Amino acid sequence: MAGGRLGDIFGHKYVLLAGMTLFNAATLVCALVNDQIGLIIGRAFQGIAAALTIPSAQSLVALSFSDPKARVRAFAAWGACGSTGFVFGPIFGGLFTSLATWQWIFWLSLIVEGALEIAALALLFTKNLPGAGTVDANDSSKWSNLHVRVDILGTSISVAALILLVYGLTTGNIHGWDKADVITTLVIAVVLFLVFALVELKVSSHPILPVYLWGDRIKVLGCVVAALTYAVWQGSNYLLTLQLQNFGFSALSTALRFLPLGITACVVNFVIPMLLAPVGARKLLIASWLLALAGLILLTRMGAGEDYWRLCLPGMILYIAGIGTVYFVGNVSVVAMAKEEHQGTVSGVYNMFLNVGGATLGVAVLTVISDSVATKYGGENNTHALLEGYRAGYYGAIAMAVIGFVVSFFFAAPAEKNRDEGGNNTTPTEKKDEDGEGNKTNDEQDTKTGERDGKDNKQSSPMSDPSADGEEDGKAEKTVSLGVMEGTSKVNAATN
Repeated sequence: MAGGRLGDIFGHKYVLLAGMTLFNAATLVCALVNDQIGLIIGRAFQGIAAALTIPSAQSLVALSFSDPKARVRAFAAWGACGSTGFVFGPIFGGLFTSLATWQWIFWLSLIVEGALEIAALALLFTKNLPGAGTVDANDSSKWSNLHVRVDILGTSISVAALILLVYGLTTGNIHGWDKADVITTLVIAVVLFLVFALVELKVSSHPILPVYLWGDRIKVLGCVVAALTYAVWQGSNYLLTLQLQNFGFSALSTALRFLPLGITACVVNFVIPMLLAPVGARKLLIASWLLALAGLILLTRMGAGEDYWRLCLPGMILYIAGIGTVYFVGNVSVVAMAKEEHQGTVSGVYNMFLNVGGATLGVAVLTVISDSVATKYGGENNTHALLEGYRAGYYGAIAMAVIGFVVSFFFAAPAEKNRDEGGNNTTPTEKKDEDGEGNKTNDEQDTKTGERDGKDNKQSSPMSDPSADGEEDGKAEKTVSLGVMEGTSKVNAATN
């Protein structure tokens, strides 16, 4: 979140390059160390660097394409690049682990990342890219309140709460939930989350979770869907990796068996943009969660034998097709359509939900469920116990997917009105204000600029109700500009 806010303040290209430099330095540390502590420290700084690079890179993608159609395609390419990394990352990791040493994973990463940083330098400073930031780096007077604008207090509290929560979940799973240190850690984590909410609502003048974001139902639901998406994806992948390796597959062999999953995700990212306009976001989300549920159910039926072709492969293809679609729709709805001055902040918040969902709800919680059930059936040395544990973890992922399925019914990604088929201008509908209060009409345009983040726009009308299907003819359409629909036809938001 702080990384995205820094991009809005100083400019996304500068924060991107700073993050890439830090990532390279941290990768070098990981490649050189031979002890666990050094590796953990290096990986921690890699995470900090990623928190700088990802929101800024994503913001540059959004800001570089003013045409909505081109922006949607750009985000499809963004998702496809992530899928490509998912395919080749584990393969190279398994290859180096099997044939060389694990340090070579970081040496290869350093070579590739170094080349990318050189290319980024050439691109970012030879092209007139948007997103210059709101602070002049040479104006020292504007640095005095930087800690306030980045919300260091709120950020620090949220990080501490998340660390304690994950630590409590993992430690309790290993040492027992009745231990005093486990209970204390989890209680402190809950208290810190409450304090964080209080600080954001009452104390911070520039909250890291901005008010204008939470006033927008689409973006709120998009963030919830993002957390559930990564929870199901990363949690299921982690369990499936352990299951395949514990039942006889090597690291490289396991990585190769995930290859169809990455290929499917790439295909999805190129197909779904063509379906978003005619089908609508809500229908796509509902259908996608059903695909994910079908795939997860197949994974629960896997046994200890060779069920890869019969159950594992079709299960992976189905659930990644569903999850990949959900991710794309959420990404476009939340990040791609944010206002320019808030682009980095919104991207940072969205990616925070992704990663918290993946690490906490996904890997941590599903591992706790899996290990607890395995222990109940006899422990990790018992094949039947392991199998029951993995199944329990998949059932946990199914529960999360069901929640996502239900949330999708309240999700709508309405369209902006365009010129009608006869070429005449329709009554223009202003782009939806990012404060989340709804649409502005021509007579209600806001004449105030530079207002503080989160200030209510009293001239706005309520957001259109996505459940308004079947209303009487002649009732005016309520639309919200999301920029993802194209062409000349008018699209009713209620049918999405």
